[in-house]
Amino acid sequence: LLGVGLLGCDSDPASPGGKATVRVLLTDAATDYIGSAWVDIGAVQILPSGEGGPITLSEDGTDGEVNLMELQGATTAFLAEGVVEPGTYHQLRLIVESARVVLAGEGEDQYRFSNGEPEMPLKVPSGAQTGIKLNLKPAGDGEPADGEEGSDDEGGVDIVPGETVLVLDFDVGQSFVIQGNPETPAGIKGMHFKPTLRVVVMDGAGSISGTVSTSTGVSVEGLTVTAVPEADTYFGDYQTETASGITNSEGKYTIHFVVPGNYTVSLTPPETYVADPADGIAVEVGPAEDVVGVDFSFVAGT
Repeated sequence: LLGVGLLGCDSDPASPGGKATVRVLLTDAATDYIGSAWVDIGAVQILPSGEGGPITLSEDGTDGEVNLMELQGATTAFLAEGVVEPGTYHQLRLIVESARVVLAGEGEDQYRFSNGEPEMPLKVPSGAQTGIKLNLKPAGDGEPADGEEGSDDEGGVDIVPGETVLVLDFDVGQSFVIQGNPETPAGIKGMHFKPTLRVVVMDGAGSISGTVSTSTGVSVEGLTVTAVPEADTYFGDYQTETASGITNSEGKYTIHFVVPGNYTVSLTPPETYVADPADGIAVEVGPAEDVVGVDFSFVAGT
């Protein structure tokens, strides 16, 4: 998962003339079957509400390829930074120039595509090449600013003198979609690339964590836990508010950079198994709150 976060801080004397510094960070969430997921992000821009054109924060965000799989959990990488006038900004735009994927494993245990190769360059959708529009929302109540649903004017974040940090979450699990079944003789036929991102105001963002357990003897590592917001605002083809985390060898997981609000958290259990509770757990995340103890188990299906 690749993310950009926005952090509001106190006035920074290093910001000239009361200007505001916007810093954009990149993060990612882990996923099965993918060993490395490489993207090259070009220009990164931010758009003010009302009059005024886009402001370029970077002409070459990643300065070459970056492996999203190295940006898991709370790990982030610098993407862009620029000085802007304080005010309300409603959109972040970025261009994805290229993408490729290498399947997980090593040697004889490495997954491969049906053509025998472990690596594949991916076609970047035309919309991602011309500029992905990511509407901004405040971290507090999560309510969009005035503007029609799905329009360029929806959302808006107040950027004040000092430093504001945006976290851009590039969700590998949703962005790189396997075509085929890795566990069948036919194998993985290909990979569909559709960039799926979240933009989070880091200041005020929280987290959700818990443990997955089972008495079946099946591994609890590498399972996906997903937090779906109660009201998922429509943003367009490339933006989501759904967040996810992956369990470690002890079944522990944390979903980072969660916008305050109400969520349904659910577990995707191993195949032929059933999650408990099956319908998920309702969770409310307050500003800067780390919600713990959101636990699951799974049993054999009937």
